[in-house]
Amino acid sequence: MFYLYIIIKTYKVMRVINVIEIVDNNTQGIESFGIFEEQLSQDVVDKAEANFKMKAKENGCTAADEEMEEIISEGYYENGTYSVNLVWSEI
Repeated sequence: MFYLYIIIKTYKVMRVINVIEIVDNNTQGIESFGIFEEQLSQDVVDKAEANFKMKAKENGCTAADEEMEEIISEGYYENGTYSVNLVWSEI
């Protein structure tokens, strides 16, 4: 006799914030910030946003603080053939 056993595992979904740089339509770099525990999530979000902001400023962004907050909330900055993206994903 054959027995079929079904094992159900519960997986937790991990949220990840990716800072993706693109130059001349080629991915230049990806930095990922994983959120492992909800109580630490704001710290991780702050680090990812600071990284995004730094890369934007290094590549010509001169936005004031209020305008920079809008750029961060859109998750996209472009200057010529350079762009940086702030993308949320789950794994």
